[in-house]
Amino acid sequence: MIPVSHVKLHTSVFLLIVFASAQPGFGAQTTVVPSVSEIIRRSLAMNTADWNAQPQYSFRELDIKSKVDLTGSTRAEESKTREVMMLEGSPYYRLIGIDNEPLSRAQQQQEQLKLNREIERRQNESPRDRDARLSKYRTERSEEHLLMQQMIAAFQFRLAGEQSVDGADCYVLDALPNPDYRPPVQRARVLTGMKGRLWIEKSHYHWAKVQAEVITPVEFGLFIAKVKPGTKFELDQAPVGDVWLPKCFTQSVNAIVLGLYGMRSMEEEHYSHYHQTMLNASR
Repeated sequence: MIPVSHVKLHTSVFLLIVFASAQPGFGAQTTVVPSVSEIIRRSLAMNTADWNAQPQYSFRELDIKSKVDLTGSTRAEESKTREVMMLEGSPYYRLIGIDNEPLSRAQQQQEQLKLNREIERRQNESPRDRDARLSKYRTERSEEHLLMQQMIAAFQFRLAGEQSVDGADCYVLDALPNPDYRPPVQRARVLTGMKGRLWIEKSHYHWAKVQAEVITPVEFGLFIAKVKPGTKFELDQAPVGDVWLPKCFTQSVNAIVLGLYGMRSMEEEHYSHYHQTMLNASR
């Protein structure tokens, strides 16, 4: 929000915005099914509304990082659990657990001191520093929104059928890169080498699930890194009141850095305990 917002947008908002383009759907069916372009149009509007609502929520985030060996087996390196809250207009991440264990009393006190100091700092920062902090946060979200709009041109969709996801009836759409798409920004280049599948719940067109994988190598950062086939992403979302928010995001990365070093890793992000909070909450 992939993401987001509070979510780590370099991953989670990356997946949230992976699809939003369409080609005409199949012919007439027994039941009236909207055209693929109409499904995508409605889902993009709904997903944008969900994305805009994310800063209104605090939540708990469990991050699990693993290494992948040459056989494809994964080995967990570490896991951390954080409370993510909006503090004076931008997110603050408070550590509450390590490797599925709560912090010790001393660690809890240390994290509380960090939070207290950050509250005081943000409440007393200069107008210039406050503007810089909020501008950075808003810029990140603006870039994500730009990518969301880019999806309109980046993919071609077809209706693959219907399926239930956690009790929600969904349209299932397959996506392939549009060969005529020319990304206007560096971050959008990855879209040219991906394919995927999108589950859109039928009643209000929220995005319930997204799967994507790299099918052709894509270079990043002035050719510093190349993302290779074998890189996969999956995002699952669930309803929180009237909106749908991320529940789980996983990514398996297969890349080459500086043209020499292979990198294979897996990360999981699990989101829970959503609750609506004031945007400028200081406690």
